[in-house]
Amino acid sequence: MTDSKEKLIAELVNKGLDGDMDAVNACEDRMIRAKAKAMIVKVGKGTAERPPLPEAVSSVVSEVLPKETAPVEVNKNVNQKVKDMVENEFPGSTIDGDDFIQLYPQKWFEIASWLRKEESLFFDSLQCQMGVDIGEENLESRYNLHSMKHDHYVEIRIAVSRSSPKIPSVEQIWRIADWFERETYDMLGIEFVGHRDLRRILLPDDWEGWPLRKDYQEQETYHGIVVPKVKEGWE
Repeated sequence: MTDSKEKLIAELVNKGLDGDMDAVNACEDRMIRAKAKAMIVKVGKGTAERPPLPEAVSSVVSEVLPKETAPVEVNKNVNQKVKDMVENEFPGSTIDGDDFIQLYPQKWFEIASWLRKEESLFFDSLQCQMGVDIGEENLESRYNLHSMKHDHYVEIRIAVSRSSPKIPSVEQIWRIADWFERETYDMLGIEFVGHRDLRRILLPDDWEGWPLRKDYQEQETYHGIVVPKVKEGWE
């Protein structure tokens, strides 16, 4: 390995250890990027010493990285960009929102499939799905999507009425949604239409009601056993 590349690795390791992993991820040389990340892990575990900061770093970086390399994008949240693209592809499917994308539920399965397959977005990771009782007559399902290829993310929110809480399932698009959707169904009673195994995951199948709804009334007994109202003596 040339001296210039070794100096670049040392520079990237120091940046990463100081919390600037964006600089490490911006390196287009895969071998240098991989070696820098491996060294960061070793230093963090105490199995290697932190390399000294090389001199004339700027000249080293310009030698290894292409001059046309774009500056690192600090804000990876692309909600507005994705919202505009969704509205263009599925007219009338979005609702105004600031820090997230609000959608109507009807075309959610088609939109989700497109979000994963569209090359410029490629949201291949569903990091979280959860349900919320947002008050009045509405329940809401929220999805945090991340692209491991492009390293950007969005938040999708879909509100439905508590009288008919139905949202298309996406467990066939992101398999992790299987358990996420079951838990939301168990706690809030949102029905994910098309889920291949939608049943309770935390509570017994014959439990009454949806515990995380604001209007939930806990049942007095379960199969003849009194349901305690407080946690005293549970531990």
